[in-house]
Amino acid sequence: MDNLDDLMGIVNSMLPALKERLSLSNVSFNLWFEKFSLLSLDEEKAVFTTPSKMKCRIINQKYIGAVKSVLAETIGFEVEVEVVSNEDNYKFPLGLSYDTERYNELQSQNDDSSDDRAEKLTNLIKADTEKSAVIEDYTFDNFIEGSSNKFTKAACMAVADEPGSYNPLFIYSQPGLGKTHLLYAIIHHIKKHHPKLKIVYKKCEDFVNELIEAINQGLTSTFKERYRTADVLLIDDVQFIAGKESTQEEFFHTFSALYESDKQIILTSDRPPKDINPLEDRLRTRFEQDVITDIAPPDLELRVAIIKNKSERLGVEIPQDLMFYMADRLKENVRQIEGVLKKLYAQCSFSGSKKAVTKEVIDNIISVIDPGNIPMDVIIERTIRIVGEYYSVTKEELKSSKRTGNISNARHAAIYIIKKLTPLSLRDVGAIFGRDYTTVIASINKIDLLIKTKKNTDKEISSLIRKVKDKNYF
Repeated sequence: MDNLDDLMGIVNSMLPALKERLSLSNVSFNLWFEKFSLLSLDEEKAVFTTPSKMKCRIINQKYIGAVKSVLAETIGFEVEVEVVSNEDNYKFPLGLSYDTERYNELQSQNDDSSDDRAEKLTNLIKADTEKSAVIEDYTFDNFIEGSSNKFTKAACMAVADEPGSYNPLFIYSQPGLGKTHLLYAIIHHIKKHHPKLKIVYKKCEDFVNELIEAINQGLTSTFKERYRTADVLLIDDVQFIAGKESTQEEFFHTFSALYESDKQIILTSDRPPKDINPLEDRLRTRFEQDVITDIAPPDLELRVAIIKNKSERLGVEIPQDLMFYMADRLKENVRQIEGVLKKLYAQCSFSGSKKAVTKEVIDNIISVIDPGNIPMDVIIERTIRIVGEYYSVTKEELKSSKRTGNISNARHAAIYIIKKLTPLSLRDVGAIFGRDYTTVIASINKIDLLIKTKKNTDKEISSLIRKVKDKNYF
């Protein structure tokens, strides 16, 4: 593959997963992976480039394994990986070419000035806002609204239109449901409509790390100036502050200084303030003093709408029946859906066809992103096979009318596991074995009783369930 737009699409899909895999702070990750690019990709090898020989050496020494595994997860198969420096004259394999002029044009769209680069490498109190806010997809227009997030989006739009209207605005939800998207949307809107306001956005983990560095380097006054002069302060994942006494002390004073000056404060968390522990009562009270709103997991209709919108933006054609199939399997969060769509985009780009989306391709990608997420028909087939092997009975015997001890016990176990691992109704589970729903109830009650009264039954059933969910068990 030597289409540069596709190559850049793949590496852009990789970077968030790579940062998560390496558990690096924003500062460290940007230090080593800023302008990390994919030069070429074929069925055997991928070649990445980085601006300097020093960065190239560090990546090859410390991070190459993670780069290789994340790339494999993104494109769906493993290849050899080489990282080279822009300072080297890389010789491409026979048959591959490289449009340097086009590459430089694409790269320049995200380039910062040399002064900015120097600041990023030397300034311990680094502002993420300018870089973060250029994520064009994270706007209110691109935030798909449904019943689970409608109020939260409206609250965010209100503070973006009129900073200080809800203060603080506290948003909580499970990971991956759109909190960070909404923070960036607020930043976009304020920068456009209130350009004179000073915006500071920070991950709470980075806030903590910067405070530690400021204390160590004697730069606490610079740190305070940075945060307490903001017009709009956005802190993502504020639950990270739990248990950190010095950070809570500094955050309380920062919060108070901004609040008393009528500056807008927006916080996100994976839990409501009452569940952030240990947290000083004075901070908890501050967090709870205005609007607290949550985002619930998206329902089926919203998941389909998200898949439709994001696949169209990526240029990946997904038939409507497969959209519903994806939505039925991807129930956890929006980030999970985005991950599957980005990998679909990467695989379709590699194959040269945006129409190469099939049920099998979707299943393979989901199995990589979420190994425990198995199609319902596969769960049923695997349960019958694995339970049959364990009890030494055939598929035909499991579904027969025979009631001998071993066959009956196997049937009880299979019914119990299928009901536990699928959303099928009692009648639907019974139909698999040619029985009515009363038999399913009896089987479930039988296994529940054995788990409570017979030694090792719990271990046996748990072991069978693990095998059914293990995609590597054959």
